[in-house]
Formats: sequence, structure tokens, C-alpha cells
Amino acid sequence: MYRQIFIPTMQNNCISIPPEWYGKKVEVIAFPVSETEATTEKQESIETKRKEIDEIFDKYLIDLSNFKFDRDEANNYD
Repeated sequence: MYRQIFIPTMQNNCISIPPEWYGKKVEVIAFPVSETEATTEKQESIETKRKEIDEIFDKYLIDLSNFKFDRDEANNYD
């Protein structure tokens, strides 16, 4: 994988391809890179939503410390 990040200054830019890739199929994908602040804002938003969900469901917690799964009982369809 070869990654090159640059800021275009003209309408047409050239991308350098490593010599070992000559004669091979190469896929080039170009998209604008967003600022890192947007990523942190998104992460904070996810954490906030997670806390809100936890607050809602915390009152429904069940103690399963002594629970033991019985496969025979689970598969008994009679």
C-alpha cells in the first residue's frame, strides 16, 4: 500500500507511482481528508450517547454471577 497526502495547488496534479508497480493494475482513490477535530467530535458524541443509553438501562441490571447455562435444558423441546 502506498499512501500520499498532499494539498493540490493547481487543477492537474501528478501522483508518483513506485517503480515496482509498473506494469501492474493500480487503483487510485482520491478524496478530501477531513480535519481531525471532526473525528474527536464524533467520538465524544458516541461516548455521550453511550452514557445516556447506560443511564437508561442501568436500572434493569440483573445479577447473573451465579447463573450456569444448562445446554440440556436449553435443547429440551418437550
